[in-house]
Amino acid sequence: MRVSRFIAPAFVVACVVTAFAATDLTGTWRGPMDTGGQAIFHLKTDDKGLGGSMVRADGKDYPVSSGKLDGDKISMTVDAKYQDMPVKLIVTGSVAGDQMKLHIASDNGYWQTDATVKREAK
Repeated sequence: MRVSRFIAPAFVVACVVTAFAATDLTGTWRGPMDTGGQAIFHLKTDDKGLGGSMVRADGKDYPVSSGKLDGDKISMTVDAKYQDMPVKLIVTGSVAGDQMKLHIASDNGYWQTDATVKREAK
């Protein structure tokens, strides 16, 4: 009986720590897009939420805004440019460990792709 009084709280603490660590998306995420090229995200998770940037084909970083993580579901927007014209990208998907399956689409519906990105080792 005495041992179980200590094991249960230790188990709860371990679960909370694991859950918190699983939601930390900080790092560089990279992977192929179905339409060709690489999807590259530099993400940061902090007390303000999810932020960072997406590297576009022109090599420039464009800021992530409205980043949210709800369980294993991720969403964010990226204000980018295409041929010197502003375009808003809507990114949605799911997170499983060090891998994300993403759907990336322009808000006007002209372009979309899927990508599977993986967190790069630090």
